[in-house]
Amino acid sequence: MFDVMIYAALATIVCVVFYSVLGKQTGFGGTPDEKVDPVAFGMEDVNKKPEPEAGPDPEIERLGLSAITRLDPSFSIANFMNGATAAYSMILEAYAGGDRDMLKDLLTPETFEIYDEAITAREKAGQTQVTDLGRLRKASIKSARTEGSVAHIRVLYEADLTSALRDSDGNVVQGDPDVLSSVSEVWEYERDLKGKDLNWRLAEVEPSEGDDMKADPSPDTTV
Repeated sequence: MFDVMIYAALATIVCVVFYSVLGKQTGFGGTPDEKVDPVAFGMEDVNKKPEPEAGPDPEIERLGLSAITRLDPSFSIANFMNGATAAYSMILEAYAGGDRDMLKDLLTPETFEIYDEAITAREKAGQTQVTDLGRLRKASIKSARTEGSVAHIRVLYEADLTSALRDSDGNVVQGDPDVLSSVSEVWEYERDLKGKDLNWRLAEVEPSEGDDMKADPSPDTTV
């Protein structure tokens, strides 16, 4: 009899413990004891207010790049500026060395014609150009616009460089290869955003400001 009472007491304790763990309402219907976040289970919270849509990038708006990003959503300022920075030194070097093949890949046909004429005149005079880019101090987008599907981006370059012309005997006839001069130029690049050519090409070079270089390291295309 005493054994029966002990077993009954143990059974009662076990039942109480099991109910305390499993006896809560966790099935269909009813109200759970703890609030569960639906998002944690990959479900949409119907009570959650939608996030406000991001507004236009102020920098894109300020520079006039909105039309370009609408035509080409993949456009990146960082990627463009990486290319524009590299193109600056490449074009200066190609022009000084008379590398027409390189210039054809980097310039629009109209701008290439101007560069080609300048190189031809230099060759006829028996002269060679020596240009050394000491330091590119600044490269930044100044403005942008679109004409139809063609995008135009103007880039301001501020640099310290040397530029000179030598005759066939190696004598300096213009400029000074040993004196750094500060130049400030605006170059305009263009690309047809609907075309197959993904390359931006130099379309215009405005006259440089704040320098007195005699041997122009890059021919101006505008007056």
